[in-house]
Amino acid sequence: MGSIKSFTLELDGAGHAVFTEGEVVSGLVVLELRRDTRVQSMKVQGRGVATAHWLENRGMNAVHNDYTSKVIYLRKRQHLIRGW
Repeated sequence: MGSIKSFTLELDGAGHAVFTEGEVVSGLVVLELRRDTRVQSMKVQGRGVATAHWLENRGMNAVHNDYTSKVIYLRKRQHLIRGW
């Protein structure tokens, strides 16, 4: 069994679970271990993506266009503990 009992990310303001472009995302990383463990480095990677899919009908003969869009708002890596 590994030494990690639980690993959670508790985001500030996560009650609404939606963040907008330009908004600061902050919170706590909670690492609970089963035993004393030497940690040489730790980093957190965050990613925020929005996707949308929609159909548009045009004309009497029900011709439709199928659209999909994807926007990446956040792609960030942050070292919490740097290795030596």
